[in-house]
Amino acid sequence: MRRADPRHPWALTALAAITALSLVGAGSSKKRRETPPKVEETIGNLAYIQSKGELRLEGVGLVVGLDNTGSNPGPSWYRDQLVDEMRKAGVENPNKLLNSSNLSIVIVRLRVPHGTDTSDRLDAEVELPPGSGTKSLTGGYLLSTRLREILIAGGLPKQGSDLATAQGPVMIGTESMPDNPRVGRILGGGRVKKEMPFQIIIHENRRSFRTASLLQAAVNQRFHMRDGVNENGMAVAKTDQYLVLKVPRVYHHNQDRYFRIVKLLPIVDTPGLRSRRIAEWGKDLLDPGKAGIAALRLEGLGVTTIETLKAGLASPNAQVRFFAAEALAYLNDASGADVLAEAAVKQPEFRAYALAALAATDQSAAHTKLVKLMDVPEIEVRYGAFNALRTLDPHDPFLGQVRVLDEPAEPEEEGESLSLAIAGTARKRRSTREDPFALYVVDCDGPPLVHVARTRRREVVVFGRNQKLLPPVVLGTGDILLNAADGDEAIQLSKIVPSPYGDADQKVLASLELGDVLRQAANLGAKYPDVVTILQAASIQKNLCGPLVVDAVPGASPTYIDAAILGKDTTKKDSDVIRTKMEVTKKKNFFGRLFRWGSG
Repeated sequence: MRRADPRHPWALTALAAITALSLVGAGSSKKRRETPPKVEETIGNLAYIQSKGELRLEGVGLVVGLDNTGSNPGPSWYRDQLVDEMRKAGVENPNKLLNSSNLSIVIVRLRVPHGTDTSDRLDAEVELPPGSGTKSLTGGYLLSTRLREILIAGGLPKQGSDLATAQGPVMIGTESMPDNPRVGRILGGGRVKKEMPFQIIIHENRRSFRTASLLQAAVNQRFHMRDGVNENGMAVAKTDQYLVLKVPRVYHHNQDRYFRIVKLLPIVDTPGLRSRRIAEWGKDLLDPGKAGIAALRLEGLGVTTIETLKAGLASPNAQVRFFAAEALAYLNDASGADVLAEAAVKQPEFRAYALAALAATDQSAAHTKLVKLMDVPEIEVRYGAFNALRTLDPHDPFLGQVRVLDEPAEPEEEGESLSLAIAGTARKRRSTREDPFALYVVDCDGPPLVHVARTRRREVVVFGRNQKLLPPVVLGTGDILLNAADGDEAIQLSKIVPSPYGDADQKVLASLELGDVLRQAANLGAKYPDVVTILQAASIQKNLCGPLVVDAVPGASPTYIDAAILGKDTTKKDSDVIRTKMEVTKKKNFFGRLFRWGSG
């Protein structure tokens, strides 16, 4: 047989054709390998949720209102940036203004986690630039500051576009340096300009537009929100590699639960498969070792599983009852409200999750339980219930929110026409001053308690009406002084006003009722950090009827994860739940893969 010589032109052409066909065949083969998802596959098998990242923003700001503890900043990149900002804002002679010892230049930093939207309030941190002569930021107020991504190029910082702003009174100290007056936080003072949604990242070996479309359909069949007259899904496929994922309002305060449910959503769903799944997972729900995952799976199928979940409430096992009640709550069914309320009091490891579930239930039974929980002596339960009630409805009258600042009185004009009266009402609404902090006086039956926040919020919660300061009282912070002698029924508040222009000190009388005292102090100009300092001093001097606590928020518990995800029956003694090392390791590895965030 004559053998072809590859050097001949016709042979080269044939080889090129064969090569082309082989490449086409390889492409076709690759395309054919994209098999449909299996019946048992979930979103977690095809993708992971990127939820733990954050964006770090920075800006140069100006703190005002210092009591001669500020400084004139020396030449630096930070000063140049601030002067440029001031000029853009129309400030005349910014360099001359910076000579004041009542001002200080600061570096403002903000961490923006994935999932943040424009309604979220974040804590911003402030610190002094290198070489600053400022002694203290006590009493300062950060003016509105634009925050950007900071990149280093050529050894110098480069700024990106504006992504957030920060503004508000400075609370001295940070988590790592709580007593350092040269650093501080702006509680809830950071706001982003646009939302930063989470992402579903498709595994590399499953990436395609078809997969992205399937994931979008699986999420949106279960989770959607109303936008006017339209229903919009919570997932939007952007490319063949990722989808944008939003969080429904009901899960906003427990996002991890939402992510777990999303990852457990089946890709393939038919009426027949759904019936079989409900029956199978209903049986798993009654097994303490499987109840946590079964409840999540059933919740993922929606309201059609409510009756199945209710069967778990009749279980003799407390863990099964809890997981059934928790899932029902997120489906807006309050059948398990009693179970959740009992767990909040008696099971500290489940407390945060029980309160979060009650906060997700827009039903009167859940509301009643939260109100009653504010009576119990346990501090974490009381404030946790208050926080949950506020999450359910920020304007709930049982929260006891009161206005802090008085509105200036306007003289009434005799014979005022209707049109002028309406115009006056409109002016009054526009002139309403923003309270420097939120004040709540909760009418409850529990022992006296005062709670203040040092993260996210500027708020004072007084548990128990008619709490009075116990005289004698000698308190003061900055230019606000409080005095009451032993036996007095009222307290005098004074604002010392040192001024070369002869301004007189201001003095007012208030009742000893704590809420009234705090309101009068704010009307004299006390900011939230001043109020916290006053309360701390009052607590030390035994002027409060009960304890003063800070950030008594129930926290996450690894015991809950062990029970809900790893299947440990926490109602039994350890000797009853020992497994072999191989069994435990295998289960941990499985659920670790299923629920890991961040890195695929």
